Amino acid sequence: MHHSGEPHDSTDKLQHLSDAEYERRRAEFFTSPIDRLQPRPGMGGAELFRAMQRAGGPLRNLAGVYLGWEEMLSRDRQAIWLTIAGAYIPFGLGGTLHAIIEHRLVDVIVTTPAQITHDLTEVRGLRHYHGTPQVDDNLLQRLDINRYWNTYGDENELNENEDVIAEFAETLSDARAYTPSEYFYRLGLWLPTSKHGKADGMITAAARQGIPIFCPSPADGDITTDLAHYRKRTGRKLLLDPVKEALDTVAVNAVVEDAGGRAGLITLGGGAPRNYGQQSMACAYMLDRRDLQKHNYGLRISLDPVETGGLSGSTISEGKTWKKYAADATVAEHYGDFMVPLVQMTQALLEARAGQPPRTGLRVRYADDGRMLVVAFGNAEVDVQTVYGYA
Repeated sequence: MHHSGEPHDSTDKLQHLSDAEYERRRAEFFTSPIDRLQPRPGMGGAELFRAMQRAGGPLRNLAGVYLGWEEMLSRDRQAIWLTIAGAYIPFGLGGTLHAIIEHRLVDVIVTTPAQITHDLTEVRGLRHYHGTPQVDDNLLQRLDINRYWNTYGDENELNENEDVIAEFAETLSDARAYTPSEYFYRLGLWLPTSKHGKADGMITAAARQGIPIFCPSPADGDITTDLAHYRKRTGRKLLLDPVKEALDTVAVNAVVEDAGGRAGLITLGGGAPRNYGQQSMACAYMLDRRDLQKHNYGLRISLDPVETGGLSGSTISEGKTWKKYAADATVAEHYGDFMVPLVQMTQALLEARAGQPPRTGLRVRYADDGRMLVVAFGNAEVDVQTVYGYA
């Protein structure tokens, strides 16, 4: 407890600085000058982000996210998680996610089932359309047109996905359950062999590349509610097992660290995808793996404010208290929408990595009985259920 007449904070002490100490303390704050950002003809994306890092404000913060991603890609035995929310597929970012997957800029994706639904629509060769929010939404409802802000989708075409899912469901067994990730994996492998696979998308590329798509809310989208309707129509009880998937997410990180690697996390938006990716470390206790070192990178772009106290807006530093990130994690956070930066960062990474050998990363596939098999950094395949002891 402070008493009258005693200094109660550092401000009082600073009133008595000597001239020399005053100059020394001032100089501490002027050691890193901001460079004026000077665009010029021929400047590439990666070079631009480096120039932004020498600027200030949101320019520097966004550059920190990009440079952290680039650094992770340069590290040996580094696994990269990407959690992404929002309506990015109808806005045209399906091609960006496809490029990220094809060039293995990430190893694991966590997203919403709604975006997988929209990706399925585009894999079928169908389109989304330019629109406007200044429209009579009652009229759109009557005309079976869905609106995603300034973008339109054909609800009749979307409803046709149900027949695709029903056809795919006939290839699945009702004698065992599937994790959401395995469900999407097998759908991604099946589509190119069917009459419906007219384009390559996120779901097909991820299955081919062995990049798992984890989903924390599998029933929150047509890609799975269509499966529910299939059950109503046929009586076949095809089951999804999100409980096992939670164990699988931890197992992926265990494989990475047991192979001498580390896992880092890129978060775009918030919501359930963000927490799912973070809890893959926080829930290490489920596999008796409290020794996991936690995510060594926390890179985040979000519009959610921290003051609400919710998960979506919480800082990476707060996540450390929940055992989601390592104490010495490399952290970069940018407040803003992620869609434009995602396109820019992807282009810059492709430029920066041009001419380099293809990145191996880790790969996942599923056995016929549903066991998740992980290959980490080119080593032998790991049967995670056997190694880490869960059913």
